[in-house]
Amino acid sequence: MDFPKTTAHVRRRVVASAVALALFGASMAVDARRLEVPAPQNWKAGDGSGVAAIFDALRAVPSRKRPAGTMAVITPVTSCADDGSSGTLRSVVTGAHDGDTVDLRGLTCGPIKLTQGVIPVYADTLTLIGDGADKTVIDGNAADRVFLQYGYDALNLSNLTVRNGFNQVSGYKIAGGACILANGYVTLDHAAVQDCTAIGEGAYGGGILAPGITMYTSTLSGNTAKGSLLKTLTASYGAGAFAYRGTAALYDSTVSGNRAIGDPANNYGTYDTGAGIFTDNGGYILRSTLNGNYTDGTGGGIATHGPLIVANSTLSGNTATKKAGGGIFARDVQLSIVSSTIAQNSAARGGGVYGGGVPAFGFGIILQSSIVANNFVSSGFADIDARTATLASGSNNLVVDARDGILPGDTLRSDPQLLPLGFNGGPTQTHAIAATSPARDTGDNSQSYATDQRGVPFARVFGPSADIGAFEFNLPDSIFANGFD
Repeated sequence: MDFPKTTAHVRRRVVASAVALALFGASMAVDARRLEVPAPQNWKAGDGSGVAAIFDALRAVPSRKRPAGTMAVITPVTSCADDGSSGTLRSVVTGAHDGDTVDLRGLTCGPIKLTQGVIPVYADTLTLIGDGADKTVIDGNAADRVFLQYGYDALNLSNLTVRNGFNQVSGYKIAGGACILANGYVTLDHAAVQDCTAIGEGAYGGGILAPGITMYTSTLSGNTAKGSLLKTLTASYGAGAFAYRGTAALYDSTVSGNRAIGDPANNYGTYDTGAGIFTDNGGYILRSTLNGNYTDGTGGGIATHGPLIVANSTLSGNTATKKAGGGIFARDVQLSIVSSTIAQNSAARGGGVYGGGVPAFGFGIILQSSIVANNFVSSGFADIDARTATLASGSNNLVVDARDGILPGDTLRSDPQLLPLGFNGGPTQTHAIAATSPARDTGDNSQSYATDQRGVPFARVFGPSADIGAFEFNLPDSIFANGFD
């Protein structure tokens, strides 16, 4: 998960890290909000100690339990100021107990712009409710994180936007969760997290860093995780979100325009992965779109180290410019792609999908009624590639260019005739197919989905059989016979 250091760098840091750790402990006693975490000594690639240090620091601060004999309450926010006075968001959130709800629906002012730094959340479980993601906006003012949760269970955000969080640490330190750093599971419901930036030797979760994340009709967009310019290898993981030792679940949601990058002036290199989402333990993507995410490393759309199911969903225009897996990078895991479209992604290898990891563990793939086509690579196979040859199980797919021996025998190999990504109905963008597409009526609906990616009223099966991919063509042929185009 993490990255190696040069020998000179490790030698130089032994004393510095010990001093920094001591200072960190002292600063926590004074101001828990700072949470500046030194990089662990002797980091090794994949050992997980970098991001683990952040959560160790979180757990060192006690959460606030509900007093015995009291019940959870709903407390309104009545002021858009950020001076800590009664009725402000800062006052209500910091004073909340486990199970409370913070209600922002009565506000009539503009965005709440934070001027006093991050808002700490001490409740184990806290819910914030707004009046709509376009109306209720909490802005970090590009100066600090927005929310920092020390509680252990859940942080639920509904009908609001969190934006412009910023977490930059200098020297050999770890950044992460620039908008939301949570010790509990984060749920977004009709919410957005956008334009947040984390910069550090290790940058984990530009928008969100949490043990897990669930999204319902929500958006992660424009977030950045960036390895800072140092005399060592740096790393960036999960620019949109990082699900640490947990899962990511997306329903009717969009992850777009997130960037996991290194400083281009760093000659020591950078280890970057999961521009849209990085998840330790996999997850589930349903009726969702991941598009326009970018990384210098692996997994432009999503990188996973656990089993992942992608169903009725679209991955388009994601990029892993120097390494593998423009759409999906899956390491040593089972990957299931069902009734989905993966197109126009690019990478050095495996523009659509790449299975990586240690050959002894292998990469498994289930491919059912899906389009993986029109992806781009600088070498190898454009649509599906893997470090070791693995036969995909499944049927009724359309894949143009894949590693030899991977595809099921009935796979179609011709141009799917996809139209540009756009809003064709429903809450997310999709690639419609042309009336003459070979994907039309040649798929199946073995999962018995009621709708295609767009949801109601777009039936999953229109005509004699389901179409291959996330989009179901639903215009009768008579329209085209009468000159419609």
